[in-house]
Amino acid sequence: MDAIRYRVWTGYLGAEVEAMRGLPFRLEIIEGATEWIVRCSSECGEASIRVSPPYSDSELQAVLARVENSLTKSYSAAVTRSSLTPERSVREFGKRLTGAVIKDKISLQLDRCKNLAKTQGRSLRILLRTDGPHVSRIPWEYLVDPSRDDYLALRVPVVRDLRLMDPIPPLTLTLPLRVLGISARPSDLQPLDEQRERERIAKALQRGSSDNVDVHWLPGGRWQDLAKALRSGTWHVLHCVCHGGFDEDLNAGYIQLSGDDGAAMRLHASDFERLIADSPHLRLIVLNACESAVSGAEDVFTSTAASLVAAGVPAVVAMQYEITDQAALVFASSFYERLADGLPVDRAVTLAREEVKMMRQGSLEWATPVLFLASDQTRVFAPAGEPQQPRTPHSRQSSLADSVTLIKPTLEQQLSEKIGVLAEVGSCSRLALGPANLLAAACEDGLVRVFTAVDGEMVAQCPPVQREKPICLAWSPWQRHVASRHEDGTVVVWDLQAEVPVRVISPGGQGDTLAFSADGRWLALSVENHVHVYDVHGARVRDLLAWPAKKGGKLRSGANTKAGPVIFAPGDRHLVVACGDGPVRQLNVRGQPVMTWPHHQAVLSLAFTEDFLATGCLDGQVRFWSWGGQLVRRTGYGKPAQHLAFSADFPVLAVADVEGTVTIRALNSGKSSIATRLASPPVGVAFLEGGRGLVTGTRTGAIERWALPDWMVEQGGAS
Repeated sequence: MDAIRYRVWTGYLGAEVEAMRGLPFRLEIIEGATEWIVRCSSECGEASIRVSPPYSDSELQAVLARVENSLTKSYSAAVTRSSLTPERSVREFGKRLTGAVIKDKISLQLDRCKNLAKTQGRSLRILLRTDGPHVSRIPWEYLVDPSRDDYLALRVPVVRDLRLMDPIPPLTLTLPLRVLGISARPSDLQPLDEQRERERIAKALQRGSSDNVDVHWLPGGRWQDLAKALRSGTWHVLHCVCHGGFDEDLNAGYIQLSGDDGAAMRLHASDFERLIADSPHLRLIVLNACESAVSGAEDVFTSTAASLVAAGVPAVVAMQYEITDQAALVFASSFYERLADGLPVDRAVTLAREEVKMMRQGSLEWATPVLFLASDQTRVFAPAGEPQQPRTPHSRQSSLADSVTLIKPTLEQQLSEKIGVLAEVGSCSRLALGPANLLAAACEDGLVRVFTAVDGEMVAQCPPVQREKPICLAWSPWQRHVASRHEDGTVVVWDLQAEVPVRVISPGGQGDTLAFSADGRWLALSVENHVHVYDVHGARVRDLLAWPAKKGGKLRSGANTKAGPVIFAPGDRHLVVACGDGPVRQLNVRGQPVMTWPHHQAVLSLAFTEDFLATGCLDGQVRFWSWGGQLVRRTGYGKPAQHLAFSADFPVLAVADVEGTVTIRALNSGKSSIATRLASPPVGVAFLEGGRGLVTGTRTGAIERWALPDWMVEQGGAS
């Protein structure tokens, strides 16, 4: 019996039977200066087109105002003499949008998905992602299905897919499902029919055994009441009945709770985020509040709903316009009834839309609710006993610190066998290995070229966008995104599938370092003697002073004016930066040094494992340090190490010096050998995943793959 109950209450968020398994159709609309890039992907294939916007900027502003006015008229009792009904004007708007973005190859792919879903008995859902100040404010729920002349969102789920780099994994749920409700009744705002909503939601959720669900409504509507409940209990769902809006001055969404005096008090999105920070089990929030889905022109994450998703809630239902009390009540009760029937959250929203349309004849409010997801995963609870996937793809070899010794290595002169030349890309400044053995090259012709490191097949070519040539690269943990930094300091995060920028960052200073955190949530870059940290939306969240200026505000004599390499320490909570004044410092989130590794000269390269840090210094030594600050080992003096790379499969380090000699050094013995002597200075070195060899790149653009020496396989052993 418990297993049956569990399936009911996990099914509604995606653990559905095979017949209900969803078929996602990802639709992305990127706003450019003069055109939109529309692309789609699904099991049926991928497509990308460039289209002219259906409206100019001024026309779009006017038509959005008319859509909102039509929405208001659709539920108003006022009689007008207009020949154009509210529904007709909105339908024409939806058709024009559809004609612009669902056409040609996109339309063909959508039809293929529909047919596949029908054949396999699966539920098609559209995961919509927008990027741009205008496209992000369009109510895409009014798209019209071109094959049926009906609104698409009434037939299939249309979901706002925020596609975070680090979405929260499904939670193993132990019954009962715990739902926390809050209804605010400020004395200076119009009262809501919150009591009726409470009753209908409780009735919907407790269909069957009441042991499955625990619904608790707060007696008060103050932020203190909500904060206390969230921090003192374990909750899976939060339901808010209140007024809401968007503050144009603060560029932030808010909901209206009650203050100590009984009057309305705004709880802005950033404050709301803090309240849920201590609720790790929270997986769904329903904001039955007006305009809780509205965002600013420049950033979709300024809305209350999107902010909560970015803060770690996998699914949020919110309202993109004002909504009447009656429509909100119908939607909420229908939505929870569908959840209780075992439907996934996206399907429950779609059927609740239909209920609003049928129960509120003529009203267009069915499109007001919007579902935001952190990823394409509608399954936010996992069955008991299912292994949880790690949130970061960063797993390294087992502990090696105990086996590293201070002995002088023996050097074998036998060169590694060249497997082949992967590519000739012309002059380039950096080579970086990414996920799935993908290589990115920063080329002096301005292109960022990406190809496979196994056979050299070209995957993407990202063209220059009126910027200077790229000088360094950093991969996100996912193979779709790579970041490039250019001579003018600009940073571009590329979408390799479409070969277009998804983020452009202007840090306002010079620097030539770049690093993603292991979980992909943060991007760090140096600006002179500072390190800036940016979030996934391109917003700067930290400005850390790496080392202080001296002598009247100037750097000390002999010090570099720019920081050297920057990496995230294991766990992504600290940054490690090679400072211009010599030492390598580990900084916490406030910029305070928590560890210092002393060097008398500049450090050119960094690499790390879970156990220790390797530094390549201008003095020609490579040093191995524990994270506690102890010098564990160092090599003899030689040419300075320009690039360092640990293997994920063997306990070894590759060292490429400034003149092009590449050496492989064992970490648990004195074994070492020269892998190759490159024809020109190196721009990168890396071990391929799965022990498939070593790859190198040179300043002249030769990208080559080398076999591993026999002693690595014999003595190291693949992990």
